[in-house]
Amino acid sequence: MPTFLLCIRAELDNVDTISIPSTTHWCLDVKESAGSEEKKGVYVTSTEEHELNGSKGTANLVMKFAKGSKKESSVNVLEIKGVTRPYTADDDGKFVPIIAFECRGLEPIAFHPEGDWHVVSSGGTKYDNVDLKENEWSDYCEKAAASVGIYSFESKFELHKG
Repeated sequence: MPTFLLCIRAELDNVDTISIPSTTHWCLDVKESAGSEEKKGVYVTSTEEHELNGSKGTANLVMKFAKGSKKESSVNVLEIKGVTRPYTADDDGKFVPIIAFECRGLEPIAFHPEGDWHVVSSGGTKYDNVDLKENEWSDYCEKAAASVGIYSFESKFELHKG
């Protein structure tokens, strides 16, 4: 099964790290591997487990592209040791893999940065539930007496060759 890395890139202003729990509800647009049908706004989370038909296996998401189809597509959310990690100030402007999706019968084509992002400023202030839907965020760090921000947030998927 192919594994796709979700890589993010951003410009950081007085931000030390950006992270999101692997247990978040990831919002993806997906495309059928052997076809052209797409589904937008599909949610997958590592906290849900669904049985695969005709198998003893499970997946975090099981879906069908066509009504009445017997062909199932599935996704598992993975953290890959030594590969996926939080985004840091040293990564400013570079793409970094933050999570992986093991896919069968589909490919992720877009990511919507909803969810519960966590940000730590250069001054050590922690911000929870940061909203990156608009691909940017800013606030003020009292400890450092400076503005903090995430700008030009982008994402892409890369096939993991590990």
